Amino acid sequence: MQGLNHRQLQAFRAVIISGSMTGAGRILNISQPAVSRLIQDFEAELQLTLFHRHGARVTATEEALKLYRDVERYFSNVQRIRDSAAHLRTSKGGQLRIAAMPTLSSGALPEAIRRFKISHPDVDFFVHSDTSMHIVDSLTRNEFDLGFGRVPPERTDIRRLEMPKSEAVCLIPLRHPLAKKCAISARDLNGEPFVALGTSSLLRLQVESVMQLSGIRVGPTVQTLYSNTVASYVALGLGLAVIDMFSVLGADRSQFVIRPFTPSINFDFAAIFPQATSSALAVAFAQTMRDVVSDEISDMAQLMASDALKRAGSAGG
Repeated sequence: MQGLNHRQLQAFRAVIISGSMTGAGRILNISQPAVSRLIQDFEAELQLTLFHRHGARVTATEEALKLYRDVERYFSNVQRIRDSAAHLRTSKGGQLRIAAMPTLSSGALPEAIRRFKISHPDVDFFVHSDTSMHIVDSLTRNEFDLGFGRVPPERTDIRRLEMPKSEAVCLIPLRHPLAKKCAISARDLNGEPFVALGTSSLLRLQVESVMQLSGIRVGPTVQTLYSNTVASYVALGLGLAVIDMFSVLGADRSQFVIRPFTPSINFDFAAIFPQATSSALAVAFAQTMRDVVSDEISDMAQLMASDALKRAGSAGG
């Protein structure tokens, strides 16, 4: 097999994204026959059938879908080279490429970057949000300078700095009867509509384990991949949720309440470093993130304590 042709890879990617040869042509500013020729040559080079043709439409084969992730990684690496070159030309402060769980990307991470830039104003940041599973894989391939995600305890091969531990909380729609309770137990969720995380979430596995041990089943479920979207579903009354506290600190809390959840579910995550030697910038930023996480855990404790005092005062009055 000869070296892969960059133009063929572009055509393959464009067809996957657009779903047609014509759409790929519009993306690449070339004709539909030109796209078809590039795909045919690519299939011949790989000795694989990548698309089933249905007139003007095409359907990606299973092999094409598996290949697509590697092709995306290729284009990501190409962009990384371009970004690095631009950085070398224009910047003197350094660069950090960070992969983080979505639950951190809308609150803790921006705050950590803000604090870090006080002492490192010229550092350039590239932030990528992904699931913990993909973040761990990316860091083992040295694709980022630093990651923030949940690492299974069994992964002793991962270089990491543990972040302060917190506990999952329960989100309840404002007008739900359970909103009057001071704390929510697993048994309170029996038969209740529930907003759940995606199946690859370690927190979801922890919640399901608690449910099974308590012998309960939740009611109708809305499943969402990213934890920072959970609060929106709860606010609309679509269900209760057991979620990490970082997902709700930056949310509009006017339509739901936050309560402690029992039995307690630990939410721990870590700064993850690539297999190669960690940069001094990455280590310094991880320490800054650790301080932010500690402050946010304290903020959540104060918020729930204040809410408890208000409820106590209201009941007394």
